Amino acid sequence: MVVFGLLLFLHFTKIISPLENYLIRISQPALNRLHLSSGKQIEDSVDWKAKADSLQTQINNLVVDSARLQELQSENEQLRAYLNFFNSYKRRAVLANVISQDNFLDAAKYGQNIMIDKGEKDKLIPGLALVNEQGVIIGKVLQTKSNSASACLLINESCKLAVSILNQNKTIGVSAGELGLTVKINFVSQMEKINVSDTVITSGLEKNIPAGLVLGRVSQVDNNENDVWQNITVEPLVDFNNLGVVSVLMP
Repeated sequence: MVVFGLLLFLHFTKIISPLENYLIRISQPALNRLHLSSGKQIEDSVDWKAKADSLQTQINNLVVDSARLQELQSENEQLRAYLNFFNSYKRRAVLANVISQDNFLDAAKYGQNIMIDKGEKDKLIPGLALVNEQGVIIGKVLQTKSNSASACLLINESCKLAVSILNQNKTIGVSAGELGLTVKINFVSQMEKINVSDTVITSGLEKNIPAGLVLGRVSQVDNNENDVWQNITVEPLVDFNNLGVVSVLMP
């Protein structure tokens, strides 16, 4: 405390001013370097934030580009499959994009009907068959407009098709959707022998729908002797929730 008091006395009386000035001069370069260093650190921190923001933007752009590429790749693969089907099937067809699904907010009816971007200008008429890229039938055209058409899917109970079961007798029946989940075959006599895993195809008995288009396979058979008809359930070979492009078979 005595030393501290003495230094204060000498400072205010300016006795040690020359010494103070000398110490300031020799320490000034170090102080300047310290000031520049602290300023550069602040500047660097600002630059790093800007760089981080820029990198995040680049990452977001790459995610978007990757999603687009995956979607394009999926579409290209699907279109190539359609092209192979057309070449082997030798039948004129019109490719169409699925632009909407009816009853989107109604879980009980969701996905049973679709809207496509082809219509009367493309010679579409009601009753034409819709198939996927493997040639599996998925439904048929209901109504047409100038540039669009609505179509029912097989899982719609109102979407009925004349079908044939590839058993020994090639049994004929009529398919219809059930609860928007599966397909039933009606009007099959108890006398007919139906086995699980039998393939179901279109019979050709319906106007504008050719024979031989595959629907699916028999997954369950209930033949109660007290009933007139057998209760036959079919497992479709297509995912109705993943329809982006369909093909309409022309008459």
